[in-house]
Amino acid sequence: MDAGIDHNMTIDIRMSGTVDASADLNSLDDEMLVARVVASDKAAYRVLVERYYRGIQGIARRMGLGNGDAEDVAQDVFVRVWLHRERWRPEGAKFKTWLYRVAVNRVIDFKRRPQPVEGCDIEAEPDDAMSPVEKLAQHEEFQRLRSAVRNLSDQQQIAINLFYDRELSNAEAAEIMGVSLNAMESLLKRARQRLREELKNMR
Repeated sequence: MDAGIDHNMTIDIRMSGTVDASADLNSLDDEMLVARVVASDKAAYRVLVERYYRGIQGIARRMGLGNGDAEDVAQDVFVRVWLHRERWRPEGAKFKTWLYRVAVNRVIDFKRRPQPVEGCDIEAEPDDAMSPVEKLAQHEEFQRLRSAVRNLSDQQQIAINLFYDRELSNAEAAEIMGVSLNAMESLLKRARQRLREELKNMR
């Protein structure tokens, strides 16, 4: 059994745009793919990377990381997926829920590290890794909203990101954040109120 994987593998996969046996594997749901990954199927792993890599980058960017740091987080998450694949248990959380929870925690860890003042990638230009929605968010008319979101607490930013950008249900977002459904709904309500206040003050 191949127990290792090149740390740069995720870069190669993202940029190649091709997946071995993709016609068959792309039709499988996450849990079927994960079962193959547990058995060290690299083709199934590549499909999961293609399916969620940009989403994790988007989460990282919405939580305040620049493009380069968001890329590092996405790579780190998927390296962890491969290295710890044999620990996966299907009776636990859905793979997507577990994956986004890992991504959120990695971003929080990253933001807690001392960050260099110079050379940081705060407002990098849009690139091909961005989804159309993420590219649109770079336009001038969205800068005010982006600034307002940055003024929210970390918890509120995560809630807004998961619910609106990732289009997860309240229940899924609550599971990812490790809070109750009521707490999630309250968090979203406070985040929306704070956003309205921030936007009003920017006028």
